[in-house]
Amino acid sequence: MNRSLADPHSSTDQPHLRCLIVEDQLMVLQLLHSMLEALPGLTVQATATSQAEAIALCRSTPAPQLLILDLALPDGDGLAVAEVLAQTQPEARVVVLSGQASSFICPAHLQGVIVGVVDKTAAFSQLQAVLEPWLPQASSRAVLTPRQRQIYQLIGQGLSNKAIARSTELSISTVETHRKAIAQKLGVSGAELVHQASLAARLPQDDLP
Repeated sequence: MNRSLADPHSSTDQPHLRCLIVEDQLMVLQLLHSMLEALPGLTVQATATSQAEAIALCRSTPAPQLLILDLALPDGDGLAVAEVLAQTQPEARVVVLSGQASSFICPAHLQGVIVGVVDKTAAFSQLQAVLEPWLPQASSRAVLTPRQRQIYQLIGQGLSNKAIARSTELSISTVETHRKAIAQKLGVSGAELVHQASLAARLPQDDLP
């Protein structure tokens, strides 16, 4: 499931989206926080590691506009958080993180709220691609192309331009051009690009539920 997050009432002039991240694994939570904060047009308003904490934050003022939601929480089902947010902030949207995204079935009453499901073992670029259309500054930045995503992942693995060129069978100058384009699209400097790509590459894979 991966529907557009485009909001008919959105504008590139609107304030940053207020985002709540709900994830009980602290390492994943910290990495998501760092990477999402780097996205233009989005501000991480708060984080939560339990259903109770997340529900309280959804009922706070102002309520979050975007919820990045882990389904398996220590004190209950994450979908209960989405239900509360739908009541307090009807225009809010939810992106579900799940280790079993392919088998997730969205409840009928939440189909207008849950707009994306991302497998927790996927690269961060997949989550970014889901979020991109709804970000206020999305109109000025395109989603990374498949080739750029490949190079982004290789950058995160610590490969040099020469090594990336060898791996992708591209010239070094072409790799350099792609790096500049990726940095421009993500709105980061060269050093920030390396840092962000490195964080994405460190997301746990085998130990995710």
